[in-house]
Amino acid sequence: MKRLLRGTVVLLAASAVGGLTDWGLAVGFTSVASAKPGKGKEKGPKKGKDHLQKTFEALTDVAAARPPRDLAPLVERAKDLYRDALKAASGDEFRRAEELGAAAHDAARGLVHAIRADASAPKGVPAPPLRDDYELDDLLRRTQDRLEDFRDVATQGAGRAFYDAAHRLYEQARRAGRDDPARALQLARAAEAWTHVGEHLDNADPRVGARREPPRRRERPAPPDDRPRRPPPPPRD
Repeated sequence: MKRLLRGTVVLLAASAVGGLTDWGLAVGFTSVASAKPGKGKEKGPKKGKDHLQKTFEALTDVAAARPPRDLAPLVERAKDLYRDALKAASGDEFRRAEELGAAAHDAARGLVHAIRADASAPKGVPAPPLRDDYELDDLLRRTQDRLEDFRDVATQGAGRAFYDAAHRLYEQARRAGRDDPARALQLARAAEAWTHVGEHLDNADPRVGARREPPRRRERPAPPDDRPRRPPPPPRD
């Protein structure tokens, strides 16, 4: 008799659980285990979509800042790159869309830094003290390397336009570093970003089968600089 009662209870419990499961699936209820996303890396065009989103946000910031006239041609080129990336993504050209999106993002973020370099400081808000010169030194050296490595990659169109602009801002950053390190840092960030545009456009070319590696860098002297050096920061305990 006891075994019969236990069997009946088990059957009723199983039926109840099954009913709840069916009801939960019908109304969108899922278990905690099934609701957790997989730990694997996202595949497909997600990375390209990130570039597009970041480009759109950067171009929105550029438009709100009312860039100076000398940057207007580069703003239009950045917009064109963004539109080309959107078109490639809608046509399922994922590799090309990713490279065009990256080019557009580098173009747009460089514009943001270029505008910040000459932006007026907010009234009544003093600038924070600079920590050291090492970030600027690293950016100048890296930008110089990229300008030499990719001189023959960006030969025309938007790639050449942003390469030439990067070269101009690199020289301005090197000169400004003596008297205005904060401005120099923004100029160097813009220049370094723009050195990537031609590389991504070259990789987006369907005639280029594999991603090109830059030539092997030889030992180069540091960019000429006569700024007074600050002592390195003390080691942290």
